[in-house]
Amino acid sequence: MIDPNQQYNYPDEDELSLIDLWMIVWKRKWLWLTFGPLAGVIGIYIALTSTEIYRSEVLLAPAGDEETGGGLAALAGQFGGLASMAGINVGGGSDTATAIATLKSRQFLLPYLLEQDLFTTLFHDEWNAETKEWTGTNKRRDESGKPTNYELFERFTEDVLSVSEDKKTGLVTLGIEWEDPDLCANWASELPVRLNDHLREKAKAETEKNLAYLEEQLKNTQLIEIRESLFGLVESQTQNAMLANAKEEYAFRIIDPAYVPEERIRPQRALIVLASGMLGGFFGIFLCFVFHFVDTAKISKIKD
Repeated sequence: MIDPNQQYNYPDEDELSLIDLWMIVWKRKWLWLTFGPLAGVIGIYIALTSTEIYRSEVLLAPAGDEETGGGLAALAGQFGGLASMAGINVGGGSDTATAIATLKSRQFLLPYLLEQDLFTTLFHDEWNAETKEWTGTNKRRDESGKPTNYELFERFTEDVLSVSEDKKTGLVTLGIEWEDPDLCANWASELPVRLNDHLREKAKAETEKNLAYLEEQLKNTQLIEIRESLFGLVESQTQNAMLANAKEEYAFRIIDPAYVPEERIRPQRALIVLASGMLGGFFGIFLCFVFHFVDTAKISKIKD
């Protein structure tokens, strides 16, 4: 049996065996026995002081055009060319990619964030509640130090909101991550409803504009074939208007509503402590080899 405390003559580095490596590490065991627990203690501090983050999700399914069925589809096939020339969308509902892009857009999100006045919520680390003053030092801001609208949008989309689509099922998951579980659930519940309302109102405005255009063209057109086509387009736009008014869930149907999360998603305290201790131990082992090769180089220089 090998005694780790006995004097050991190391061979050349090219011939190091597992026993040699163990002796190198054991000779300066104080390094990894120090750095390992020390890093573990630091990991405990980080784990206990890190902000707890919760996540609430809502599962959505594209509303699609199933309610409109074959009527609009037939009209799209029959009058699609004329509608395209006029810049008119024959179909109803909302394309999933467009709806998701709208959900993450500045045009949609910023009014909601400003309406909720989320500056002090999202930038609470820069807000002094006692003095009612901003403590941030960003050079892009005015003298008050208040975050800009763009910073508000950027913080929400990068740190809070996440949207993912399952390409196989077409289902969309909207996730909200924040420190307050109740706010997570509120935001996750409100955004799909607000998105449906936004896209429905946009579709109604577009339909009204299209109908006004088509009616104007009917007044100025006497050819029977073109008038028949225009009447078909008017019918399709009228159905679009009825669909927009009737469908509460215009772009997305809520399959699984948002919930108030009970458990945090991070920090994972046990993992942080374990990883910190291991990194500290590996760093100590690394230093063992560094000191060994430095000593070996000194001995070789003396011999030379």
